[in-house]
Parts: sequence; C-alpha cells; structure tokens
Amino acid sequence: MLGEHLGQSLRRAVRGRGRERERVVLILRSVVASTLAWAVAALIMDSSQVAFAPFSALLVVRPSVYRSVLDSSRYVAAVFLGVLAAGAAGLTVGVHLWAFALVVLAALVVGQASLFREQGRQIPVVAAFAFAGGTAASAASLGEILIMVCVGSASALLTQLVLAPSVRFRDAEDAVRGFADAMAYLVDEIAEGLREGREGLDTRRWVRIARSLSATRENARAAVESQDERFRFNPRRALARSGSTVSLRTYRDWINALDRASWHLRSITSTLDTLERGTSRLPAQSEDFLRAYGGLLDAVSDVLWTLHEDRAWESDRVPHGLSRRLESAKETVDRCQEDLERGRDEHAWHVRGSLLTDVERLLHELEEGRSVAERG
Repeated sequence: MLGEHLGQSLRRAVRGRGRERERVVLILRSVVASTLAWAVAALIMDSSQVAFAPFSALLVVRPSVYRSVLDSSRYVAAVFLGVLAAGAAGLTVGVHLWAFALVVLAALVVGQASLFREQGRQIPVVAAFAFAGGTAASAASLGEILIMVCVGSASALLTQLVLAPSVRFRDAEDAVRGFADAMAYLVDEIAEGLREGREGLDTRRWVRIARSLSATRENARAAVESQDERFRFNPRRALARSGSTVSLRTYRDWINALDRASWHLRSITSTLDTLERGTSRLPAQSEDFLRAYGGLLDAVSDVLWTLHEDRAWESDRVPHGLSRRLESAKETVDRCQEDLERGRDEHAWHVRGSLLTDVERLLHELEEGRSVAERG
C-alpha cells in the first residue's frame, strides 16, 4: 500500500509541477546539502562533533532561499545560546545532575522567545546534548560544535543558491484567477436561478458558497505569499519576467479588490435567502423583479469572466475589455434604479434598493481594483 502511494506520488511529480514535485525537489536538496556538509566538515576538521554538520544542513533546507536564510540564522543563534548555556555551567561548576537541570530549565525558558520561532526548541536540545555528552566541560569541544553547525548551515545555503527554486508568477496568477472564477460561477448560478423565478431559488446553497469565498481568499493570499518567499534572495529572480513592470503587489491588490467585492456578493445571497425563507417581515419579491435582477447579475458575471479572459492581473495596463464591461454593468444598474424609482412599491422598494446597492458596490470594488492596477 505504501509502495503504491509512493509510486503515484512519483508519477505525479514527473508529469508536472505541484506539491509532489516540490516535495521531491526538497528531498533531493536535503540529500545534497547534508552530504556536502559532512564532506566539508570531515575535510576541515577531525572531530567527534562532525555529525552536527549534516544534521544542521537537514534542519535549514527549506522550499525557498529566503526561508532557508531566515531559519539558518535563527538556528545558528539558537545553537550558540544552547552551547553558551552548557558551557557556562560545565566550565564553572562542572558536570553535575543538578547543574544539568538548571541548564535545561534556563534553555527552555529562553527558547520560548518568539524571535526564534520553531528553532527555539534547539536551545534546550543542544544544551542537553552538550552537557549530557560530556562536552560542556571542554571549550574546544563546544567550539567544534559551533563550527560544525556553521558548516552545515553554510552548505545548506550554498545548495539552496545553486539549486534555487524557479521564480514563476503562475501560482499567483492561478490564485487570483481561481478567486475571480469562484465568484463568477456563483454569480452565474444565482442569475440562472433568478431567471427561473421563485422555483429556481436555491438560496441556502448560494449562502454557503458565498461564505466559502473567505477560504478561497485565504488560499489566494497564501499562494501569493509563498511566491513572494520564492522571489526573495533568489538568484534566479534576475531572469524572471525581464522587462515586465508587473509585481506581486498587483496580485495582492486584485485579491483585496475581489475580497471586498465578495462581501457584497455575500450580502446579496443573505438578502435573497432571508426573502426566500420568510424569516422576517421582508416582502416577497415579484417574479419580474427576480428575472430583471438575474439579468443584472449577468452583467456582473461578464465583468468577472472578462477578468479571467483578459488576465487583467498579469499586466499593469488594464485591458480595454474590462473597462467596457464595467461601464456597461454600471449603466445596467442605473437603468434598473430608474425603473425602480418609476414603479416604486412602498412595501418592496427598500429591499430591491438594497439588492441594487450591493451590486453597485460590488462593481465599485472591481473598478477600484482596476484603478489600483493602473496606478501600479
């Protein structure tokens, strides 16, 4: 069973990029870094502490150069403090059981500092290893540990620089496109249901999907931040998108705009659900209004699908098609508002006005996204 699972993962890694391929590449980098660390450590010093070099290399190899630099600096600092704690006791009072307890206690307390993050646990580990292993009473042995740790971290960083991950914007592009598409699919479904009248309303499902957009937003942001980490300190960044002025900030701006727009979409689904389930004094809406509102949502859908087709987030110059769709959608909203004013129904006017306002605000947020992208 395990062999079959590994085989499937390897086949997916060979077929194309994805989580499996990144995992395989990370494993290969770890093998190279640890082997290099051991070879260099054995070459420069005949020491019983040589195992610290490959061990350290394995601990600081990360998917990105930036993360490796960050973790290696924290790791080296943590090891230094652990060695310092062990040496302070071992070289002064000697190696005793009560001294070991005090050293580990002090190391555990210092390791709680947020500065070290997950590497904080290395402070008590190194202190306990050095003290219990008998090296705490020898300044030379403690110095060898520090040298081996530096060799391992340096080998890992060198491996990361030579085998740096590719700098690509595709993950960020897919994240924003997926967010826009999720909204577009929901708007399409609502519009189709409204055109069918009250029989086509599936408001509980729409509310559930609208609420799930918050998770889509977080996934999109995580994908962009992951790409940002790949970009920092990466020597291959000089080859990425030569001559292009688009940056990861463009993707962040579009995600923020889509996020704000999604809140208005959630408000629309919530209002429709309240109307359908009759849990308040809100009046039932006429079939004609529901169909007209469905047509209005078609205009919103056109804007969202234009974002996908024109790939607006991949350039600092917004395509003309998006601008035309936005203007057309706003004109449709204006016409609906005028029709609503002419045929004002005192019992339903405020509800319909609220639904139209949500669409207007949704379009405004998308237009703001366009404006921010144009300003760069």
